[in-house]
Amino acid sequence: MPLYRSTSLLSLRSSTKMEGVKEPALNMTVKARFGTAGIPNGYKGRTSGVVAFLASMGLDAFEYEAVRGVRISDEESRALGEQARAHGVKLSMHAPYYVNLGSSDPRIWEESLTRVRQALHALEVAGGDIVVVHPGYYGNSPKEAIANVIKGISALGGQGRVKLGLETMGRLSQIGSLEEVVDISTSFPSFVVPVIDWAHLEARSLGHMRNKEDVESVLDYLDRRLSNRELSELHCHFSKMEFSSRGEVRHHNLDEKGFYPDFSVVAETFIERGHPSPTFIAETSNSANDALTMKGIFSHLSRVTRTRSYLVALGLCQNTRQVDPASYSEIRTLRLALAGANSRAPRL
Repeated sequence: MPLYRSTSLLSLRSSTKMEGVKEPALNMTVKARFGTAGIPNGYKGRTSGVVAFLASMGLDAFEYEAVRGVRISDEESRALGEQARAHGVKLSMHAPYYVNLGSSDPRIWEESLTRVRQALHALEVAGGDIVVVHPGYYGNSPKEAIANVIKGISALGGQGRVKLGLETMGRLSQIGSLEEVVDISTSFPSFVVPVIDWAHLEARSLGHMRNKEDVESVLDYLDRRLSNRELSELHCHFSKMEFSSRGEVRHHNLDEKGFYPDFSVVAETFIERGHPSPTFIAETSNSANDALTMKGIFSHLSRVTRTRSYLVALGLCQNTRQVDPASYSEIRTLRLALAGANSRAPRL
């Protein structure tokens, strides 16, 4: 499929279409954040210094992993928060894995509430944004389990600035389908938000988070159910996923072949739809490198998508699908031609 209609750069320069053209008004700016879940490989210093380490690499998000228990002191939380603000790093926290707000056992339910409260307090002290929580398990009664989750969230109160993020889950025994997470979140609009784990959605759907239509179906659903503010601050986890008939088996790094989802598919869909400020946390064993890989993919596809839209607006191709993002060198050459008619052509 041709990159553009004109067969010659010379004819493109002299085309009457280009005379006096102004850069089209494009609403394509998507400022995503990228970071790691927990301390990345290679960092050996104090916890409060990890954000400076990540920022030096070009990353701007960090999810503190309190998955074995909230063991960070108020002093350490303040220090971490100060460093995050100083380096422009968005700070979140993952609550302990030992949380089951769906439990019908009063002891387990109360202990789960205590652990979530501890995480909310620690992140409040740090000045962070969102505590990510696994809702729990269905047990013998999914309806009762979901009711227990709602009761637990009501008991938490939600009086602080920190949001509670309910994560989409990968095992079929876990509360945490996309619909469940959004339903519960919208019941507490000032406190609870969904956290989209794309690998978990791949596992829970048994392999149906692989193409653009799959990703669009998720974002379409979120568009219908969430407010503009919630959509603009969407918090996501990302890795590749191995699954069985029961759902999640294990996470995989981005460079491992044969596993999905594909970040380029997710990134391109976000960019084309104009979701303004998503955060992507790499949940892999190679988290810093994978976060940088995601950032590079997102940046490249942002430039390509902007160029596609620019060409359509100038009438040089019928639709954005006529520009193959793999044809990056051709697009760069085309930009040089466009520069003859418009010095404000999108920079590549």
